[in-house]
Amino acid sequence: MWIFDKISDNISFDFFIFVTMKFDPLYLIAIVSIIANVVLVILFVHSRRSYSKLMSKCLKEEQRKEALMNDLVYDASVLLDEHDKVVLKSLRQCLEEEKVYLNPDLSIQELARLVGTNKSRLSHVINTGLGQNYASLVNRYRVKESIQLLSDEQYFLEKLEAIGEMCGYSNRQAFHAAFKKEMGITPMHFRNINKNRVKKDKAS
Repeated sequence: MWIFDKISDNISFDFFIFVTMKFDPLYLIAIVSIIANVVLVILFVHSRRSYSKLMSKCLKEEQRKEALMNDLVYDASVLLDEHDKVVLKSLRQCLEEEKVYLNPDLSIQELARLVGTNKSRLSHVINTGLGQNYASLVNRYRVKESIQLLSDEQYFLEKLEAIGEMCGYSNRQAFHAAFKKEMGITPMHFRNINKNRVKKDKAS
């Protein structure tokens, strides 16, 4: 095998000598310059494709946010009696104005007390009037709150655990799981997308 290695080394060396003798330095510099320009073009095309993918992700996340917001205003109150409609109105006031979901210890029993009804009737109103159960309703409001914070430049350096606590989650794992279930990506990924968006807006 050493014979073949020796031959290969000699051929490589001879080729190098041939090239340096055949072409003058200016010609070699021109070749290197052309190769460098080709590499730069390839890198530029790749960066443009990466940017397009990022913008596509941003658009998808905006659509997810919009869908989530629309889900929170779902109304099937035509299926509720007059008393249930009063409960639904009180429920919305507790969630949207008083933001009781920010309390990590909030239970359906406590929410029912705040709304002024019992657990059974509240469950019925949530299921029929909003098309979901108690846990998913509270989580959606909490995720909605976290979306606002993760999109705000003021909170870009805040720890995700702290963001979750601000939104009513008792630990980072619960926040991570709930956010990914609703949005399809992690809170960190969502915030990074918004960081890039803000950076782009400032550069333009």
